[in-house]
Parts: sequence; structure tokens; C-alpha cells
Amino acid sequence: MSIAPPERPGPAVDPVPAQPCVLIVEDDSMVATYVAEVLLEAGFRVAGVASTASEALSLAEQMACVLALVDIRLPGPQDGIEIAGELRRRFGIGAIFLSGTSDPDHIARAKRVSPYGFLQKPFLPSQMYKALDKALKQREAERGGCASAPDVL
Repeated sequence: MSIAPPERPGPAVDPVPAQPCVLIVEDDSMVATYVAEVLLEAGFRVAGVASTASEALSLAEQMACVLALVDIRLPGPQDGIEIAGELRRRFGIGAIFLSGTSDPDHIARAKRVSPYGFLQKPFLPSQMYKALDKALKQREAERGGCASAPDVL
């Protein structure tokens, strides 16, 4: 009986990279649950759900997120636009805004914090996937030194 020599190890295979971590900033629990479910189904890691600025900042300090899905209108002294700006400045977390309003003043103000995009509520999972894909590509382009303007979806 002969014993075959051990096989040589093949080329190293890199593990599939995990999807990025996403923070949800939304005060409506039904919307937040829906968004979390869609993210998890797509393989994203969810840092958690924050309904206020202080909760969002606390989660951002604990988790290494690259994106935040942020409701423009939130209760408290800071609205979603202010939170998104602070998340970008302090943690480098880019935002996709969620909004039930198409008020031009809100949209113009939101654009000043350089979001990766806008999702008009209600939205389909496919619309969220498209916005997330675009945001990740835009983030990568920014790291390479070029960026494009966000679209309203």
C-alpha cells in the first residue's frame, strides 16, 4: 500500500470581506426595524439604531462604521442634518438621508453636509441597495481623491 505525498497547499484564498458597518439614525421604530432588516438581508453589519443625536454619537464612538442612514427630521435640539455633519466631521461616517419630505429648503441644507444620497420614504429594498452601492463606490472614490454629487432617489 502506498501513501500519496501530501498535497501542496494551493494559493492562499482571501476570505470574503465583510460588508461594512452601517449606523441607523431613525426615530420611527417601524422604519428603523425595516431598514435594519433590509441591511441584514444584504449582509451588512448594523451598529445599532439611534433615535437621537447623543445615541448616534455614542454608537459611532463604539463601532467602526462607514455609513449612516439618517432621518432628516429627528426630535431634539439637533436634527438629522446636523447629526450627519457631525458624524462625517468626527468619525468620517458618510450619510444617506432618509426623508418623508421633499421640501427644497431641507434638501438644500442637507446637501451642504455632502451626503452620499437621499432616499425618499417610503422606499423599496432595491432602492436602498442601489443607494448603498452608490455610497460605497463614492466613498471609495473620495479616498482616491474624486467625488461626485449625490442623487435624489
